[in-house]
Amino acid sequence: MAAITSIRSLTLDLPPSCIAFCPTLPQYFVVGTYFLHPEEEQQSAAAQDDEVTSADEDVQQKRSGSLILFRLEGDEIIHVVTKTTDFAVLEAQWTPHNEGLGYLLAVATSTGQLVLYRLETTSDSVDLIPLSLNVVADPSVLVLSLAWHPKRADIIGITLSNGDVSLCTVTAAKSWSEDASISVMRVHHHELEAWTLAFTGPGSTSILSGGDDVALQHSLVNFDEHEGSIVQWRDRKLHQAGVTAILPLTSDLVVTGSYDDHIRLIACSAGARRYVLAELNLGGGVWRLRILAASESLNMEGVGTLSASKRIVMLASCMHAGARVVRLHRDEDGSYKFEVVAVFEEHQSMNYGSDARPSSSNKKSIISTSFYDRLLCLWRFDVGSVT
Repeated sequence: MAAITSIRSLTLDLPPSCIAFCPTLPQYFVVGTYFLHPEEEQQSAAAQDDEVTSADEDVQQKRSGSLILFRLEGDEIIHVVTKTTDFAVLEAQWTPHNEGLGYLLAVATSTGQLVLYRLETTSDSVDLIPLSLNVVADPSVLVLSLAWHPKRADIIGITLSNGDVSLCTVTAAKSWSEDASISVMRVHHHELEAWTLAFTGPGSTSILSGGDDVALQHSLVNFDEHEGSIVQWRDRKLHQAGVTAILPLTSDLVVTGSYDDHIRLIACSAGARRYVLAELNLGGGVWRLRILAASESLNMEGVGTLSASKRIVMLASCMHAGARVVRLHRDEDGSYKFEVVAVFEEHQSMNYGSDARPSSSNKKSIISTSFYDRLLCLWRFDVGSVT
């Protein structure tokens, strides 16, 4: 197991909550930040507000943040532009659908909104342009995560702090423009915060979500008719704490992360009993997962097996334990196994966001962040050595 050191590092102005490289302009990446204003500051401000009629009235704690666009050139991290926001950013994801839409970034906010930005580039400038602001929940509700539908550009799935898992669908012009009309449909509900979701199954007609209620939950959705959804199953026996990350590998195999510090490979075939095929304690809550490399192409439309000797290399953001590079492989005897092949432990606080620059090269450039110390680091790992 390799211990990796940073090539470059810098300290941000605000705590970073998420990071995402642009898949089609891979030299650019965005960092979202999250700042919870001190309660004393907000009580003081509220006391001076003419609209506050009682000193005992509850004051909703204020959150703000920013979106910071960087460019990665070799070993240099170059700041491009910062967009301050009156909301905290919980997650940001670039669309996989660029045709006719441009480089769109969807942002999950602390104020019940789903905000769209467009990355605009000219010969002499690069900027993040606000495109649309969509109210998807009450302002007191946090949008905790989001996922673009892999096949349909008009659908984004979201999870909320009130436990709801919902679909946001453009209902006019099929474009996330300023005057777009969207509908919000609740798919299913968790008893506590819904932390994450993913589209799964043939045609990506299923939604799998995880919550703080320790539940992994699966629903079928009729996307075309918008007639609601059907909950297929809900499992609270697979994890020992909240489910925080879901990474589908095939239509019937998913990798999950949990607050219980474990990464798991789970078989979840339709109509069959769910069970854990492999698991490993990574030393910290597994907040996010990214695929770095696979020895053969993954088939989301296929059956739930991985061929023998297959290797999948993943990047795990492990909260207080830093970042891990994890290999999943299947032996000739059919058994699956996770193995930590590299660790990055320069972060001194919660590692919520890590991502790798999209590249066909085996040597991956990785940016990882940590929350309270506001640290952003560049490091590299050669996936060719473990695939």
